[in-house]
Amino acid sequence: MKSRILRNIMVVAAMFAVTASNAWAQNEPIIFVHGYTGSTSNFNTMVNRFTSDGYPSAKLYRFGYKSTTDSNKTSAGALKNFVATVRKNNGNETVSIVAHSNGGLVSRWYRAKLGGTADMRRFVSLGTPHKGTQSAYSCYDPACYEMRPNSTFLNELAGKGCDRSLWSANDGVIIPAENAKCGSSTQTANVSHNSLLTDASVYQQTRDQLK
Repeated sequence: MKSRILRNIMVVAAMFAVTASNAWAQNEPIIFVHGYTGSTSNFNTMVNRFTSDGYPSAKLYRFGYKSTTDSNKTSAGALKNFVATVRKNNGNETVSIVAHSNGGLVSRWYRAKLGGTADMRRFVSLGTPHKGTQSAYSCYDPACYEMRPNSTFLNELAGKGCDRSLWSANDGVIIPAENAKCGSSTQTANVSHNSLLTDASVYQQTRDQLK
């Protein structure tokens, strides 16, 4: 009797796992946008966690842009074109975007100024200087100027284009750390700026915010 009950439990658990996997497979494409001086490889750990949890790898995309030479407005235009291609290749499904640091500003401009809201179901930023960061005074190129508090770029956004934001009190790059708040904000574990990309608990929170 006990063995039969155990077998039934195992069957139900297996069915649940399949159902969960299928639920993942029904989700829209996710586009990952790196930060300033970053690259598409920055999201390797997070993408691998998504696929390990059953998300189809064919639905996970990474957008690269010239963060140290182009303005965020120019990069947002490139992101708009990238999203259009992704949607075309996926039956015109809406996408979700997960962006780190300055990538969140690129995504916000696209969302608020270039019609991106209609293309996106969810936008999650990780450690993005939504209200600017003091550390941007240490570099001198278009994106740096735009990341400075009260920059013309940020004032033009005027708080628009936000959705979900994750921030860390121990960020160290976004100064003050609370400037990473925008829209519905959630504090993560007290990890460093780049650890937002690799920390397991931040990954779980990112998944939760994509629901």
